[in-house]
Amino acid sequence: MEASKGDDVLKTQIAANELPDIMFVPNGLGITRKDYPTYFVPIDELGYTKDNFWYYDNGTGPDKKLYTLSIGVNYQGFIYNKNAFKSAGIDKTPTTMDEFLADAEKLKAKGITPVASNFKDIWPLGNYADGAYSNDLTGLKNYQNTLLTKDLFNSDPGGLLDGIKFLKNLSDKGYLEKDLMSTNWDASKRDLAQGKVGMMFLGTWLPSQIVQNGAKPEDLGMFPVPGAKALVGSADIMYGVTKNSKHPDVAKAFVKFMWDNGNMPKRVGMIPANKDYQADQPFLKELFAYNLPIVEWEALTPEYQELINKAQIDTKKAAQEYVLSKNPQEVVDKYNKMWNDARTALGK
Repeated sequence: MEASKGDDVLKTQIAANELPDIMFVPNGLGITRKDYPTYFVPIDELGYTKDNFWYYDNGTGPDKKLYTLSIGVNYQGFIYNKNAFKSAGIDKTPTTMDEFLADAEKLKAKGITPVASNFKDIWPLGNYADGAYSNDLTGLKNYQNTLLTKDLFNSDPGGLLDGIKFLKNLSDKGYLEKDLMSTNWDASKRDLAQGKVGMMFLGTWLPSQIVQNGAKPEDLGMFPVPGAKALVGSADIMYGVTKNSKHPDVAKAFVKFMWDNGNMPKRVGMIPANKDYQADQPFLKELFAYNLPIVEWEALTPEYQELINKAQIDTKKAAQEYVLSKNPQEVVDKYNKMWNDARTALGK
């Protein structure tokens, strides 16, 4: 992941040994769990354990002490505008792919864009191409970790190829934006809020932003990918108390206040990682009402990360190529060759 402006600021502060009392773990600086003791102080005394907090292990260092907490949990699925569905004559959410496509056709016939993909921005395609689709369809903790001895885009039901085939099928049927290369993220949120767009396939962090764009909370719903075997939740940004803090006890007390009862996550539109959190958002109640097993996502293994880095593959860009290609099999063959060449080079 590319470094953000926040990462750049922290890079400067790290160099000057002037970190704030509380900071997030920056994506762009290569800080991993083994580095936690270098930058953070242990917070075990705050009362968070594997029994009461999702992604506890993500916050531990090599010494098994707790250093960071996730700001929240993300579940993936289709966020939809209930008014758009109603105007298209859809009275229940789809539970099969056939029903999903039939509903998309109804939305299209009504002049509503069935699914906003935000194709041009690339990053929203990650749900189709980076494992969210595959995790939920297979029910695995992380489907990508099973690919070390397979083609990257193979014939596994619910695999990465299935995800990008699904995206291409939506495009071919005219169920995505009319001009894929001129999509606009901010405009798509307004369009979903206004019912000009029916659905987006993204995470539980999105509805609060749609409300900020004018939707009423009760007008938004969420359902799993049709055919999903599980809701595989992933951790979001991790936060901890830095070793630079001159008042670590006060900083720890503030972290506990902000994370107890999900205070911090709820203020930024996230789903709290506290296991006893009772959903009060209408869309989340609807998603959980499907009674799918909740699975805690596991991180990419070092072996997978090494392989995909060696192959220099961005599966989101591969999804773009696949959807736009007149010969999508050539795209699959190209990326599978890159993947297998990298495996050979690494002796795997």
